[in-house]
Amino acid sequence: MNEKQLVCMHACVCVRTCVFVCVSGLQAISINYDPKEMCAIKGSKVVLKCKYPLPQGYSFKKGSWYKHDSRTPPRTSVGKFVQFSTECSLRLVNLTLNDSGLYEYRVQTTSRTAQPTDTTRVNVTIVDTIHKDCWGVSYSSDNFCAFEGSTVDILCAYGYPRDHAINKTFWFREETKKDPKDLRLVEEYRGRVDLSSSDNNCTFRIRHLRQNNSAQYRFRYITNKQGGAFSGGLVNISITDLQVSMTAETVTEGGNVTLTCNTTCRLKGNATFIWYKDTKPTRHPSIHNTLHLSPVSSEDAGQYSCAVEGQEGLLSAEATLHVRYAPRRTTVITAPPGGPNENDTVTLTCSSDAYPPVHTYTWYRKAGHDITLAGAGQSHVVANISSKTNGFYYCVAQNDVGQQNSTPVSVSNAGSGRNAAIVILVVIAFMLVLGLLWLRKRKSSAPPQKGTTSISQEMADSGPVYDDVSTLATTSDPSQTPNATGDNNVQYASIQFRSPKKAGETPQHPHPHSKAQEDVQYAAVNFSRPKETAR
Repeated sequence: MNEKQLVCMHACVCVRTCVFVCVSGLQAISINYDPKEMCAIKGSKVVLKCKYPLPQGYSFKKGSWYKHDSRTPPRTSVGKFVQFSTECSLRLVNLTLNDSGLYEYRVQTTSRTAQPTDTTRVNVTIVDTIHKDCWGVSYSSDNFCAFEGSTVDILCAYGYPRDHAINKTFWFREETKKDPKDLRLVEEYRGRVDLSSSDNNCTFRIRHLRQNNSAQYRFRYITNKQGGAFSGGLVNISITDLQVSMTAETVTEGGNVTLTCNTTCRLKGNATFIWYKDTKPTRHPSIHNTLHLSPVSSEDAGQYSCAVEGQEGLLSAEATLHVRYAPRRTTVITAPPGGPNENDTVTLTCSSDAYPPVHTYTWYRKAGHDITLAGAGQSHVVANISSKTNGFYYCVAQNDVGQQNSTPVSVSNAGSGRNAAIVILVVIAFMLVLGLLWLRKRKSSAPPQKGTTSISQEMADSGPVYDDVSTLATTSDPSQTPNATGDNNVQYASIQFRSPKKAGETPQHPHPHSKAQEDVQYAAVNFSRPKETAR
């Protein structure tokens, strides 16, 4: 210790202000900043570095960074300073315009008295747009949500001091930060990535995204000077797909259900969603990413999927909506279709459309006003068709939602019906024959004469005999003119039908009351014409 120091120390014992007098005799600590000026883009990061020598006989005790206009240390990304005895550094991230200013580092030694430092400081300038002469990287966004199979573009710009020149630019994944690898050279990305090569432009594109491409990425550039390397902030890329969720997978007809098209990350902008049912656009309008069905009908059941407008080829997986409804279109099918004969069998089958499927079929028989239970099951057999089984049959189809009756079908003895029809046809044919014979007789008869008209023997031998036919014809005899007030009638007094006689057979005259008599006699048959109304 030299004499000056000893004098000063002695003076300090007696004079409280001697420290100020003696300060000039102490060696100041000089802080060296590299660089002394720093320009960075808003949102990026900077690292301030410094070095200082400690005077002989002094050891490091404490050091802190300060913004020149603040008494408190500036904020940092990790909440503490990276510092050691003769080196100091400060890392600032997510820079804002308010971070612009002068920064300095202050150090204390183990001496009881703080050692002053020189007034050298580092000037930090933050700009809000890309500046060619400023360090930094600017992205259009630091978070991207993209579909598997799609393409993502990260708009990017960067800057560096004008006394530097760029040697290399590339993008890398954050997990390879210790040994950053150009993605263009990584096998997994080879042929799927592009980097703009224009000045200050670092726009990056990844095509045909895969699920394992979800990661954090950075842009890095290296200049021609030592320490001239800079990495941009993190960019997060999330790969998502579309998934359909429903408030209920099964709903009863008349109810409501909401379908939502979900993503695992948030899409940028106002994405427009498109809904499909069984691969065709739905008839219901959607709101944002939801589709609301109310009231639900059976036609709404099916496979639903969704997509984003502009990327219709990237459909979600299908989700199935089930709609419960009561039986409908319930009908009865008869086999055989033509109906049974006497003592035959008919099978009745009940058919119905329902969801869930019909679990109970019940058969009923209606005869007149009486309804009786006939059986159960989807098919019902009516055996030995007779009057005891004739009637109308119908089925009731039932599921968990409701039930429906079919239209009744008739089951009767079809054979007896056919016999009755045959009898009716025979009677009609017989009456037609009689009518034809009567017409033939009228056409073949001679003009009207007095007395009895005889029938030739040939006619008698070949067909029925008409005998003793008398008619009252119109004559010029006034006595024969009908009374003006009488009936306008034609009278046949006696008509007989006789069986033809065989050649050489003597006519027989059986007793009038004999059962064997073959003649039919009509005593008097009158055919009346309507009377004319007096004029």
